[in-house]
Amino acid sequence: MNRLVSHSAYQKDMTGLSRLFLSSLFMIILLMSHSLLAQNERASLEKQKADILKKIQENEKILSQTAAQRSTSLGRLRALNNQISSRASLIKAINSEVSLLDDEIAENQSIIDAMEEDLKALKAEYAQMIYATQKSSSGFNQLTFLFASNTFNQLFMRMKYIKQYGEARQKQVSQIEIVQQNLNDQISEIEIQKEEKQDLLNDELTENQKLEGLQVEQRKLVTQLEQEENRIKKELEKQRESEKELTNKIEEIIEAERRAAALAKVDMTALTSAFEKERGKLPWPVDGGFVSSKYGLHAHPTLKRVEINNKGIDIQTSSDAYVKAVFPGKIIAIQSIQGQGITVIIQHGDYYTSYSKLKAVTVKKDQQIQAGAVLGQVLTNSENVSEMKFRINAVNGTVNPETWLQSKVNKP
Repeated sequence: MNRLVSHSAYQKDMTGLSRLFLSSLFMIILLMSHSLLAQNERASLEKQKADILKKIQENEKILSQTAAQRSTSLGRLRALNNQISSRASLIKAINSEVSLLDDEIAENQSIIDAMEEDLKALKAEYAQMIYATQKSSSGFNQLTFLFASNTFNQLFMRMKYIKQYGEARQKQVSQIEIVQQNLNDQISEIEIQKEEKQDLLNDELTENQKLEGLQVEQRKLVTQLEQEENRIKKELEKQRESEKELTNKIEEIIEAERRAAALAKVDMTALTSAFEKERGKLPWPVDGGFVSSKYGLHAHPTLKRVEINNKGIDIQTSSDAYVKAVFPGKIIAIQSIQGQGITVIIQHGDYYTSYSKLKAVTVKKDQQIQAGAVLGQVLTNSENVSEMKFRINAVNGTVNPETWLQSKVNKP
């Protein structure tokens, strides 16, 4: 019948168009939600990469320092091991970012495919609407449609339908344009993501090449050090003797301090509690560097079947690095021991921190200091390795300092 489209046909067209537009709108909302989550995860990975790169730069400085005096030293091996660990962490972070981009690209491509289908259907529905309207768009057909009304109310409603149908066409054009624009934007975005992925893959290749070079140097150095087993054993024995002397001296000083506090009935509760609340949050005693010897019993890096029992942690850093207090307290002793440099001991209630292998100090006994106060500078040994020892003594002996310090990216 050649007449204006009926009310029911209009409703059918609008229902189909609305459904398709809502489907596309849902895709856009889904895309925005997914994009926001991905951006947050990407931002976290970028920060992690930046932190690792900062450590790599610090470690490169320490590594180059160890080569200035003697290239075959345990200090250089530890610096190499740490640099290898840092590079491996960086590659892992890059891989995670590549995987995330792969997921984003796949998700976005599925959304693009769905949006293209919806856009195709929207255009098809709109074409049918235009065709139906053109067939009945003459003034005569419109008048016939209007005057065929049985009641005034029906006439009013048909006039309203004609107006709404015209508005619907305009609205549908707008909907198609919105979907088309979002589709174009998403296609552009996925192309950018593909370029970012390629850049990351290039970075990964470069980092793998650097890692392989470090591993070759590491194997070569281990072989050289194994050939110097006798020298290393003699040095280890001297180190054990000096560390035993240091341990005995620290424990003697702390015990004397505790006896004096008990006799004076000094209440340490508040300061002890304040120190305990900072577990896992204490700043590092040096600004840069890495743990070169961990707390407790662990294998020697080159001597087979030989173990080291460390009462604290050794932190390898750059030459002349400043050593700082990790918490407010009172300096109870400054001691000098052969092979261990100068040691500063600070009381924090029932806890004591000690900082050894310093070459010079800037504080005095009985001085009250704040967190971050400079105590002195790190000692550089005959192999050009700058390393300090950090301990924490509790009531029942030493504790692992790493569990009290702020976490660092890529701790070996």
